[in-house]
Amino acid sequence: MCIPIIPDETELFERLWNYRRSVQYIEREYLDLRVRLRDAEADLRSDSQNRELKSRVDYLKSRLKDLESRHPWISTGRPSEIPFWVNSVG
Repeated sequence: MCIPIIPDETELFERLWNYRRSVQYIEREYLDLRVRLRDAEADLRSDSQNRELKSRVDYLKSRLKDLESRHPWISTGRPSEIPFWVNSVG
């Protein structure tokens, strides 16, 4: 049976820091796409016949969907760091 242990504070913070640095670019890209999609949809509401805006909205939605499928934690609303607080020794 595996006994869960909590790593010491410095190890935990180091692991979290390294993880955050490794996924920060994904979070930035996701936020940027969401902001651009919001703006494009607002522009499309004022000019619903604009084909360029429609294609831009479709493209941004597909990019967001792709990111969410490759990194499902990004859209769940739960912190992705949760698994770092428990280690198993067995």
